[in-house]
Amino acid sequence: MRSAPRTRRTRLGRLGTLALGISLGGVSCEPAQVSQEPIGLAPVETSELPPAFEPSGPSSYVSKVKNLLTGLPPTDAELAAVVQNESALGDLVSEWMKTPQFQTRMLRFFTNAFQQGQLNRASLVDMVPDAPISDRMLGNIQASFPLTVWQLAVVEGKPLTEALTTERFMMTPPLATLYLFLDNRHTSDLNRGTDYITTANPSFKFTLSNKSGPIPIEKTLNPSDPLFMNWYLPNPIAAPCVDPLVYPRDTPRLYQFLFGTVIGSTAVCAQSFATPSQFVDADYDSWRMVQIRAPKAGEQTTAFYDLTTMRTGSELVLRVPRVGFFTTPAFFANWATNTSNQARVTINQTLIVALGRSFDDANNTQPLTLPAMDKAHSSDPACYGCHKTLDPMRQVLRQAYTLTYHEQKDPAQTLMPGVFAFDGITKNISSPKELGQAMASHPRFAVAWTQKLCFFANSAPCNENDPEFQRIAMSFASGGHNFKQLLRELLTSPLTTGTRNTQTFAEQGVTISVTRRDQLCSAMATRLGVSNLCALGRAPSLTQLVPSDGYSRGGTAPILATDPSLFYRAATEQLCRSFADVVVDTTVAGKPSRYQSKMADAALSDLVQTVMGIAPSDARYTALRQVIADHHGKAIKTAGISATDALKSTFVLACMSPTSISIGL
Repeated sequence: MRSAPRTRRTRLGRLGTLALGISLGGVSCEPAQVSQEPIGLAPVETSELPPAFEPSGPSSYVSKVKNLLTGLPPTDAELAAVVQNESALGDLVSEWMKTPQFQTRMLRFFTNAFQQGQLNRASLVDMVPDAPISDRMLGNIQASFPLTVWQLAVVEGKPLTEALTTERFMMTPPLATLYLFLDNRHTSDLNRGTDYITTANPSFKFTLSNKSGPIPIEKTLNPSDPLFMNWYLPNPIAAPCVDPLVYPRDTPRLYQFLFGTVIGSTAVCAQSFATPSQFVDADYDSWRMVQIRAPKAGEQTTAFYDLTTMRTGSELVLRVPRVGFFTTPAFFANWATNTSNQARVTINQTLIVALGRSFDDANNTQPLTLPAMDKAHSSDPACYGCHKTLDPMRQVLRQAYTLTYHEQKDPAQTLMPGVFAFDGITKNISSPKELGQAMASHPRFAVAWTQKLCFFANSAPCNENDPEFQRIAMSFASGGHNFKQLLRELLTSPLTTGTRNTQTFAEQGVTISVTRRDQLCSAMATRLGVSNLCALGRAPSLTQLVPSDGYSRGGTAPILATDPSLFYRAATEQLCRSFADVVVDTTVAGKPSRYQSKMADAALSDLVQTVMGIAPSDARYTALRQVIADHHGKAIKTAGISATDALKSTFVLACMSPTSISIGL
């Protein structure tokens, strides 16, 4: 512990005066007090010495860990087990990992950790300019790799390093179709396009017709059948377009047709029109692991219109290499490049995800060769330190991909070697697969992913020199990079629980963070038993005002808002009010909602246990139950407020309590 005074940052105080001024229907309902200690709604800078370390108790850290893993509050039995034997927490963690809520939490973690989110339709325009991207497809693109890691590391128990080298990916039929369409529509570095299907078969065409009558899909997809590429339209073709519509050498409109929209063509039918998609809603939820491989000599790649393979096949044959997290359409769309950048941003973000480091001039590792180093960028001595390793390493991406991430065919790029040179490890690499292998075998991998979980657990980094941190990272590496083992080790460690002092806590203190958007929405949906809670009523617009986990270009640490503000307070209050409209005195799926004003007493107890996450055996329970009851009593006695609104107001109070909208010890 430092002896000199320093500034200490207070984020959220302990549960004290619940003076939140909850207002409903123009009535302000002030709750009773537990103590005179105020809730910290904004950071407070002080120059006092950090307080002496105080170990956390089970009611604090069991709640924190279970919330992180499932979004649920602890039970009396779980608290009792840990009170009796601290090591019981490990067994509880293993049990919580078996719940469906655990998958929801981990998929969100994987989305951020592997930088597969934060996309919109515009993100994909350069990669696939003539393919319509629906909200369902955008969701599939972002969900694919998190589900892949879940399957590999959690379900199959494979080393987490496989996330860097896998050629198996979770896919839906629509997503597989997009992958194959991307593979067929090649765009060179000079922005010249090639269509592989029409190049190989200049007479390729497809026909849309209503008057033909229904056509079995088996005939439409069979190249040897006379009706090959003849598709049935269930609705008559409107004038002035004439049935049948014949599209020669037009694979983009065939792709559009598969998804229910055909953009007008002056050569065939100038009008755009909608038609039933070849994919139903269930197809977007039909996930399975698919092997992606390159074609063998003389072998054809999989056609994007082969719907049978999209739905039942176990492999896709593609020209474009797809290996690990860093070659997915989501990652490429996040980190697009251009003629100036030449994939430098892509390789830098790849290194950040895999090894938790960015390129900088502190890396003294010398590459084996430097042919790929850009002389114009590296001629400045101030730039040379980064470019000597950055340029040779990004060349492995330029070897394989064009600037829009299609197949690279330019000999000037394909014949120039790449070199992996980072933190003392140097080796020649000639493919994305070898890049993934080099990162997976790097000693920094275990440290990087232990640190990522520190951010997940504490909303703050761990000190990498902390002996406890190093113990966990070494255990992760020696244990074969088992993700579930790492998660259990870290979440039961004093780095997370605060049961013993560590170098990290001594130097950095404890971060008590606001509950960010995804944490709040998933936790409340789970606790209240209402799926997609943040998609109901007014919630969708309100959630945009609550900060979410994210990442930025060049940032080695995730973007995690931890401090409360007046904007956060206002947004979460309104969001809690929208939740109240769903769960108080209404019906959900034809059944009475969770809270009924006619059974207010039971509702008040459940608000403390479920919404606030305080078990009856917790020493705080009685006082908090009284706060809730006092608030409800005052609301009931207030003129003009109904029993329903009184209970809604009380729900908002519980939802806005520090134990609901903060995460920490």
